[in-house]
Amino acid sequence: MAAMERKNGSTTTTFRMTRPEREAVQAAAGSLGIGVSSFARVATIRAADLTPASPPRREKVTVVIDPVLRALGPIGSNLNQLARVANSTGSAAAIVSAGHLLIEFQRLTRAVISLGGPSH
Repeated sequence: MAAMERKNGSTTTTFRMTRPEREAVQAAAGSLGIGVSSFARVATIRAADLTPASPPRREKVTVVIDPVLRALGPIGSNLNQLARVANSTGSAAAIVSAGHLLIEFQRLTRAVISLGGPSH
């Protein structure tokens, strides 16, 4: 098993399973309403006669905001490409339009981030 330590002292461990084993673990985890990683962590720690620590809970707002921010990333990349094309063609109207789009996109991104509160 490979292990990687994080700044907070926790580690990530990976291991191999066959497809049927993975499907059985997914079904068992799903029946408990938890993910495969959480299921494997709890089962492994209990098998070692330890009590698993509760993982930190993500705030509900983070669960909503993170996917929105991930979706905004590619849109921002597309806007930057439009601005680059506008600048390379020298079209004043295209440059101004691209600039306005970028400003609005940045405003939207800041507004979404601000919804997450001080931790975001």
